[in-house]
Amino acid sequence: MRTYLHLLVIAALATLSRAEVKVWEGKLTLPTYEEGMPDPNPAFDQFASNRFNYPYTLRDKLTSRRTSHDWRAIYLENEYLKCSVLPDIGGHLYTCIDKISGQSMFYANPSIKKAAVGYRGAWAAFGIEFNFPVSHNWVSMSPVNFAFRNNADGSGSVIVGNVDRVYGMEWTVELVLRPQSTLLEERVTLSNRSDVRHRFYWWNNAATPVSDDSQIVYPMRFAASHGFTEVTHWPMDRDGHDLSIIRNHVHGAVSLFTHGSRENFMGVWHPASRTGTVHFAEYEDLPAKKIWSWGVDAEGLDWRKALSDDNSGYIEIQAGLFRNQETYAFMEPRQTIQFSEYWMPVREIGGISRANLAGVVSLTRRNNNLIAGFNANHLFHGAAVSILENRKRVFGNTLDLTPEHAWIHELPVQDAETKYTIEIRDAQGALLIRQTEGEYDWDPESEIHVGPQASYRIPDEEKRTCDDWLQLGKEHELNGRIVRALDIYKDALRKLPDSFEAMKSAGRLAAALLRYEEARPLLEAAHARNTADPEISYYLGIAYDGLGEPRKARTAYEQAQRFSSFRAAAALKLGELLAREGNLAEAERHLARAVSAAPTDPRAVEEQSAVVLAAGNAPKAKILAQQGLVHFPVSSFLKEETGDPDLKKLGYESIETLNVAAQYMRLGLYHKALNVLSRDYPPAAPDQSEPGEPAPGKHPMIAYFRGYCRERLGQPASTDYNLASHLSTVYVFPSTAEELIVLRAALQANSEDASARYLLGTLYFSRGLTDAALAEWSRAANHHIPVLDASLGLALLHEKHDPERAISAFRDGLQNDPANVTIYLAADQALSLLAKPASERTEILEKYTDMKNAPSALIFELILNLSESGDFERAESLFHNRFFPREEGGTNVRQVWIEVELQKVLWQARNGRCGDALATADHMGKAVDGLPFTKDGLEPFLQSARTNHLIGTGYER
Repeated sequence: MRTYLHLLVIAALATLSRAEVKVWEGKLTLPTYEEGMPDPNPAFDQFASNRFNYPYTLRDKLTSRRTSHDWRAIYLENEYLKCSVLPDIGGHLYTCIDKISGQSMFYANPSIKKAAVGYRGAWAAFGIEFNFPVSHNWVSMSPVNFAFRNNADGSGSVIVGNVDRVYGMEWTVELVLRPQSTLLEERVTLSNRSDVRHRFYWWNNAATPVSDDSQIVYPMRFAASHGFTEVTHWPMDRDGHDLSIIRNHVHGAVSLFTHGSRENFMGVWHPASRTGTVHFAEYEDLPAKKIWSWGVDAEGLDWRKALSDDNSGYIEIQAGLFRNQETYAFMEPRQTIQFSEYWMPVREIGGISRANLAGVVSLTRRNNNLIAGFNANHLFHGAAVSILENRKRVFGNTLDLTPEHAWIHELPVQDAETKYTIEIRDAQGALLIRQTEGEYDWDPESEIHVGPQASYRIPDEEKRTCDDWLQLGKEHELNGRIVRALDIYKDALRKLPDSFEAMKSAGRLAAALLRYEEARPLLEAAHARNTADPEISYYLGIAYDGLGEPRKARTAYEQAQRFSSFRAAAALKLGELLAREGNLAEAERHLARAVSAAPTDPRAVEEQSAVVLAAGNAPKAKILAQQGLVHFPVSSFLKEETGDPDLKKLGYESIETLNVAAQYMRLGLYHKALNVLSRDYPPAAPDQSEPGEPAPGKHPMIAYFRGYCRERLGQPASTDYNLASHLSTVYVFPSTAEELIVLRAALQANSEDASARYLLGTLYFSRGLTDAALAEWSRAANHHIPVLDASLGLALLHEKHDPERAISAFRDGLQNDPANVTIYLAADQALSLLAKPASERTEILEKYTDMKNAPSALIFELILNLSESGDFERAESLFHNRFFPREEGGTNVRQVWIEVELQKVLWQARNGRCGDALATADHMGKAVDGLPFTKDGLEPFLQSARTNHLIGTGYER
């Protein structure tokens, strides 16, 4: 029967053998867990520890409410695979069904169930997640730009991408299916569209479903931990557990990187379904591989429950550019990186021994027999298959290899120690794939140091050399602490005022932070010492540009343009500067040079077409824009230039509207910007815009931008400026150079505009300009602007270290912004610093306006304060009938409960109630570890519990 069904499948597929790939938009209905509104407070870097989100919101209001959502889905299908992509959930590939086996290559979670795992909080496990420039990136759960098309060669493509708001860098992924192929290609393009360098990495996280017997097939003998702190043997751990088998992940999460292997493939094999998933990428393009598993201990199983409705398990196959996820690099302006990754299904062949673009080979042993198998990724007519024993050929056959049929051959093994080799060649004799049992491209064991790894530690301040200071600043930059990095470079200059590199680094970073007044003298001094350094010249041009000195900026850019390393970046800035001055012919010449120097940079292509059109050459501009859309199909700017019929999608994201307008403003094309800003956009459909973001008609920065453009065009601007000043500033976090220019212009027009002052102060603070921010906020403080009191108080508390003044701001906030939970939590912090009793802190927290729906952070703090006061009954009552979302690497309800019980035990013991203390400890031990307790073991237990359970152990994945 099975053979008959298999023949039916082959026959059905044969009828489609000449069909082109289909690609279309539809919908996918999925149960989805609702979120509350995002945090309205700016996520300033100064208040973060390792995740830096400004100007994005934090999405931390997760709920247990489950409703049905109709998600936009882009489907991509050929004879063998049917894939779906969800552009409104980060552009994830949701699933890809192998139509031959009926199995999905990726984890098709039946519901979108969220936990606090992502960079901004909300995150869900399913399919493939594209991570650039940070882990679980800012738009992992947000809408991204998308396009789809049929290509001239018969293939089909779905393209997703995004320009991030933090750095202004862009990623695009084109998912490609070709006719008669089981390969899913993933073409990745990473670009720095911004004017300055930024940190980045790329990790492709693909979730695949697993069962207990699923096998991790990574061609490695050694694995490295996060941060490269330790190298271990693979797959056996210290306790003798084979970590390549999922059921053996009994000691918690498994998060390991390949080490000492140059192989191109990795995958997972599922013996139960006799299927698998393989990833392939050229090692020189994408060398890093990682395996992630939540584990199958109690904690891991709890995560299955937190992330799914069916307790399903998955692991992540991850591929990246750098050796681990603690390693970042810098991407320079106009720099682009491109590479391809591939995914392929495996079926029936018994395992995975090697894979490439031709297919997947398996060599396994069973009952003294060698089982050889091969899945072809497309048809090979007249292929020659050979099996060698040492160099002796013991099997050979010529046949057609097709994806529909898994080739399998069983061969008796004469000598168990002999290694066998399979070799497959095409009809012309070219080698398709070759594998010898157990042989891979590994570094010699003698070159691998197993155990803890040495690392350089920067000395304490008094012992630091100039190199140490520079290295410390660079490390802060690479880890996203940009404001702190500038402080380090400035500290270095105070210690070593003649340091050229510290001067250059401080000037460069000050210019990148829009702190042009600080950047100018530093870069001028560095330039005087080396006039041939193109980096100094380029960033000096940025500073002059920002200070409104175009002649000096032009000279600096021209100096930088002479060197290949900054030719594209400087040429683009020259083109923009000259276009603003009305010299369109020269602007076009420089933008053409930028395109020539960086043809894969989307911004140069976009701006060239716009300037050519502005210069009056409409036919050439149309050709340039249309050609640009072929290479950059998700470019909103090029869609605007070509009058794309789907242009209305632009209005779904106010920030996208501002970005396109800002790009026209950089070119002096204020009339084009005004058209974009004045359009009457339709309201966004549910789930198709960033949560909380004001619509274009209600976004104050869009109105401010309109007023500025009218000013530049000699038109009356007061109506737009006045409208902007009366629109809500909630969820509006300015950060760009254009927003800085516009807000200053708005205040020139009306110095009493409190909204503009608040927004300008917010931008200043985001750039580390605390005093300037406090000055603006103070002038806006009596206008009852939401969030202002919280920001003012936090700045006073954390930057000025003045808890008394901070408390005053927070008390104002309790009146002006009573629903803002940050005010209550920050007031609690300030009172703690002032050594106020827990009862006073509790009183503040209990003033929160909606205690029934209070977020976990406030409830946790209230519970701990009540416990500190000895009110354990009230503290414990707050655990009941309340949903606490799961958080990776942060505070979870289990940790808080343990802390409360620890305080209770200590309180009982101090008050002479040793029997109660022992009973509480015994109950606690059974709930946590099932450990018995005696009177002598009580204190050691408490110490152990504090050590082992109250310290977060999350991973950045």
